[in-house]
Amino acid sequence: MKRNNRTRRNQGFTIVELIVVVTVIGLLAALAVGAYNKVVNDAKVAKSLALVNTLSTAKALFVADAKTTPAQISAYNGAPDSNFTMIAPYIRVNGAQLNDEEDLLTSSGFPSGVQITLGTVDDSSFGGTNKDQKPTVTGYGLQ
Repeated sequence: MKRNNRTRRNQGFTIVELIVVVTVIGLLAALAVGAYNKVVNDAKVAKSLALVNTLSTAKALFVADAKTTPAQISAYNGAPDSNFTMIAPYIRVNGAQLNDEEDLLTSSGFPSGVQITLGTVDDSSFGGTNKDQKPTVTGYGLQ
């Protein structure tokens, strides 16, 4: 009979056991948050690189197009960041043709504040001095 009374009194957790459990849960949560942040950052970098590759391909298609003249390439290289409309016909997002950089960013799911720099194309084959500069995306994954 005394044994049953003793067992009833010791049914709860001690403060040390609770502290150990809370500490272990805290450590696991910290590891999970760190892993989640790494996955999110890696996804942002991959998405930015995909946009850079899309823009690079559009520039290459613009230069390779038989309808593109050396004068158009020179005009593009004169101010590439304000001549998005020259490469826009070579870009599709989910099958839709885009009008401007803002439309490209919105259609691609980028948040506001992301900046695109298009870079120049190689015009050395007809006497130009510009080398191919790859596009850059800043403000989202790649800095």
